[in-house]
Amino acid sequence: MATKMGFEGEIYYGAKGGTASTKLTNSRDITESFDIEEGDTTVRGAGTSPPIKTSRVTARSYSIEWTMLNNTTDTSLTALIAAAVAGTAVAVRTKSYSSGLGYDGDMNISYKQGVPVAGEQTFQFTGKPNAEDRDPQLNV
Repeated sequence: MATKMGFEGEIYYGAKGGTASTKLTNSRDITESFDIEEGDTTVRGAGTSPPIKTSRVTARSYSIEWTMLNNTTDTSLTALIAAAVAGTAVAVRTKSYSSGLGYDGDMNISYKQGVPVAGEQTFQFTGKPNAEDRDPQLNV
């Protein structure tokens, strides 16, 4: 079957500067966001009717969010928390499935910790590209 399910998606982390190789098995609900910024290219035209608004892409943006359960034996979770608190970039690699395409690059990460009364403790991580050591790559 060609349809892929969410659990088939993969996310890895590692030391900045190289491709991430440590799989985050304690992850769920990965959301990748691709966006653009645009510059207005609208012109007056013949002046016989209102112009149609046009634009060109001036920048692309990417971010990722993922959730991890608070598992005190998970060394990957501990490392990601430490990197976020220290403001240290990490390598992140995603794949839509084991041989699929995704992001490969270094990221600045931040997190929110969820501690609900009736549920598991979670960490919601957010990553944004960092080009200090290498250029981020999309869809590779």
